[in-house]
Parts: sequence; C-alpha cells; structure tokens
Amino acid sequence: MTATSQDALKSILLASPPGQFDIILDDLRSLLPKSSASLLEKNAVATIRSEWETSTGRSGLANAADGTADDSGDGCIASLSTAMENYLNLKFSSKWGAHAAHTITATTTADGAPAYTIATYAERIDLHNHHAGSWKGTYTICPSTGDLSGNISVCAHTFENGGNVQLHSEVSPKSANVGTCAPSDDDEKRSSWAKSVARQIERWEEVEVVQNLSEMFESMGNTYLKSLRRVMPITRTKMEWNVMSHRMLQTLGKGHDKEKFKH
Repeated sequence: MTATSQDALKSILLASPPGQFDIILDDLRSLLPKSSASLLEKNAVATIRSEWETSTGRSGLANAADGTADDSGDGCIASLSTAMENYLNLKFSSKWGAHAAHTITATTTADGAPAYTIATYAERIDLHNHHAGSWKGTYTICPSTGDLSGNISVCAHTFENGGNVQLHSEVSPKSANVGTCAPSDDDEKRSSWAKSVARQIERWEEVEVVQNLSEMFESMGNTYLKSLRRVMPITRTKMEWNVMSHRMLQTLGKGHDKEKFKH
C-alpha cells in the first residue's frame, strides 16, 4: 500500500459524476489486484464518500430532511426556507427524475454582521439514457444590509456511444441588494423579503448560468469544436458536419471492396 496509490484512487473517486460514486468504486475494485484490495477498505471509502458528497453538495439531500437547519425561532430563516422550498419545487423537484434540497444556517459576514447561508443542491440521474447532472448553489444574505452574494456549480455527464464527457461550470455572480429584514418584522414583510431573495437567485441561475451555457453550446460548432478538427481533411474535401449525410454514405459503401479505396 503506497500513499501515491491511495491518492490516485481518491482523486478518481472524488471526480465521480453525479450519482455514480458506487459505480466507479466497483470498477476500481474489479481492476485492482487482490494484493491492493486494502486500498479501498470500508473506512477509507467512507471517508472519501463523505468528502465527495460534501464537495459536490450532495450531502444536502441527506441533511435537509425538513429543508432547513434548526431555526431557533428565527422568523427570517423560516420565511427563507418557505421561499426556497417553493422555488426548488418549481424549478427542480417538479422535473422527472430530479431531486432537490436546501439548508439554511445562521452565520456571520467578514465584518461580524449576522447573516444566513443558503445551500441548494439538485440532481437528475438517468443512467439508462446515459446522462446525469447536478446543480449546487451557495448563497450568503446579510439581512441588515440586504447584500446577497453567491456561487453556482454545475456538473453534467454524458457517456452515450462510447463517449465519456463531463462539463463543469462554476459561476460567481455579481453581488446584489435585495432589501433588509429583521426577525422582529411581521410575517408579511419577512415573506416578501424572502421571496425577493429567491427571485434574485432565480435571476442569477437563469441569466448567469443557463443563458450563458446555452449561448456557449450554440457557438461551439464555430469556436471550440472548430479548433479541434482539421480545416481540410486529407481528402481535400471540406468536411460536412451532417449526420444524415454520413449515414447515407456508410449505407452506400456497404458491400463495396474497401481495398480499392486505400491510398
């Protein structure tokens, strides 16, 4: 057993796509010789699994049985929890195969002012159709100033037809102000404030993440992917990126002597 081998196995497991930690673990166990089986003993795997779930945000699914931490009678946390639960149900949990959860905890800003940390996590695992994805959000709101900041991490994985591609995107939107609130405020004001927090989070996720990713996907053919392929193939004929055309050529080519076409 070497530290290098342990670190390598740990790195592989920590890079597991959403919902596939156990699949990667089984693959590693099948590849390791019996003499190295102790590298993946129960306690070591439990430690790595905990680190993976924490880093990806998936631990939130287990820790948010009721959607919140102990609010200790804090009306702001209760209002935030209701607003975030409604938002997650609408945007994530209502989708087929998706699971979402959130936690809200009391904390302090760098200046020592009271604040709340909102942690959200959603995933959709559809291995039968060769894809999986997760969405993690961490937001900090200072009720006395109304300042809201956050960070959003997205992971998507597809492995159809022998491919194995992961997308990782992390966005830190520009801070916004959503108004102030105090635990002593009445229910209506706290509810209105909490809804403004959820609306800002939704705006960030739609504009800063979804919209930007959509624009990137639309431009990939002429930007990222273009740089990966030859400008002109060896046939000196410009490549036509049309799946149907290639399928037709493959069909026409069946039955012909391929030796005649060798250069």
